[in-house]
Amino acid sequence: MPTTRRANKALSGDENVRSNGASAKTVPVRARGPFVLPGADDDDDRHSKPCPAWTCRVCSIEDTPEWMIWNRHVRSGYRVGFGWRGATASVFKWHNDTVNIWSHLIGMVMFVALIVRTFQTTHAGVGLSAPPDYWVTGADVARVERIQYATRWRQDIRRDRDDLRAIDVDLHEKVLKGSAAGHAVHDVAHELLNVTHELAEHLETGEEAFKVDKRRMILRRSLIKTQKVLTALERSGGDDFSAFAEQCRKLRTKLKQLQQHIEHVPDDPEPVKPVARWPMYLFLAGAVLCLSLSAVCHTYCCVGKVESEQMWRLDYFGIAVLIVSSFYPIVHYQYYCLPGFRFFYLTGVTTLGCLALIPTYLKAFQKVEYAHLRATLFVALGSFGIFPIFQQVFFVWRITPTPVMEAFRWEMAMAVGYISGAALYGLQIPERFRPGSFDHFGCSHNIFHFLVVSSAWFHYRASMIYLTWRDNYTCEADHELLLDWYHLGSHFKYPSH
Repeated sequence: MPTTRRANKALSGDENVRSNGASAKTVPVRARGPFVLPGADDDDDRHSKPCPAWTCRVCSIEDTPEWMIWNRHVRSGYRVGFGWRGATASVFKWHNDTVNIWSHLIGMVMFVALIVRTFQTTHAGVGLSAPPDYWVTGADVARVERIQYATRWRQDIRRDRDDLRAIDVDLHEKVLKGSAAGHAVHDVAHELLNVTHELAEHLETGEEAFKVDKRRMILRRSLIKTQKVLTALERSGGDDFSAFAEQCRKLRTKLKQLQQHIEHVPDDPEPVKPVARWPMYLFLAGAVLCLSLSAVCHTYCCVGKVESEQMWRLDYFGIAVLIVSSFYPIVHYQYYCLPGFRFFYLTGVTTLGCLALIPTYLKAFQKVEYAHLRATLFVALGSFGIFPIFQQVFFVWRITPTPVMEAFRWEMAMAVGYISGAALYGLQIPERFRPGSFDHFGCSHNIFHFLVVSSAWFHYRASMIYLTWRDNYTCEADHELLLDWYHLGSHFKYPSH
């Protein structure tokens, strides 16, 4: 039975279609690719009936309108007759798009968490990562050791501060009850937190303030004061104190650690020089946007033919945004001291990204004959990254292992993930070998979604390597290790910020 006739029968319930001999045009089921909008070239004017309820039908391919079929090897699990409400409810139901929706919803949450983590790397300078000892950075050995030493101290102070904040949160509810002992213990926690802030500020600015005994003496006196308060509370005992005995024990432990830190913290630590974070925020926001739009697309592409086209446009827009935004941290930090090259590459990829968006909005480009053009534009957009990365890896750096080579491994893992995912998706592997066996889990589209999230995370790891490198060494590595023609050609320039 032709697909169109069976779909009409399933949707309209007309049992007389076959008996009255009405002719129906046979429309072949076509495989849908990532750059072909479902129904874009289809003149079939059938629409699925909107479903007023939260629970609608999940049908096999024989009962599904042709515009909804995105892979002819996926034989079941199609959401037929779903309205907006039904599609929303289907997020929590089992069908052939459930994995596609949730893989990118979970990925979106993960990248939101990475935005928060990136923000924390500049807070008071204590979140900066320590560069590995084996990196070749162009800095002299003494400076490398100073950076490593100061970074480890900042990490120790960050742990102290996190522990004290946890104690402070634990105390909060008990203090609200009006206990005198509780208020005293709470004041001790705040005093110790102030000490960690003082130490963090010293380690951030790198000023030689601790060479002056006055500042160190002030912190010593502060700790002595808190020690006396804790001792008095412990001696007083009683029911009022017993409720806070555990918190007092933890505070005394942190007090001893801070006493040691005050005595041994370096007088003149290497100062913090964090570079701009906006390229990282741009990439992470692009990842969040792409993954969220993909989840929205797979949720509501079943509502109707016109709505499906709109959803796929949003999906393509998210893909373009993710590709373009991924370039910004890599290019900005790689060419941090080469503004000419940085401007050239970022302008080029942004321009290509705008061009790649044209097929997603112009109606004329939605026809099937332009599918190869759309695919070529997106492939060209992603392939543009070969030039800035390979320029640094193969034509610039003379000594390894540098941070560039360290990040290059993660970039290669990202490329393998994207390319293999796209290849499996285009070839419809593994479902083409066993049609119907991977309808709900394990089809090429599911695999592609997981690889997209994984590859974006690989790119984040590479970007963090560049960020760590620039935070700690700015332009020193470039000045010492770059090929002479960068300098002779007047390309090199220290950034103004």
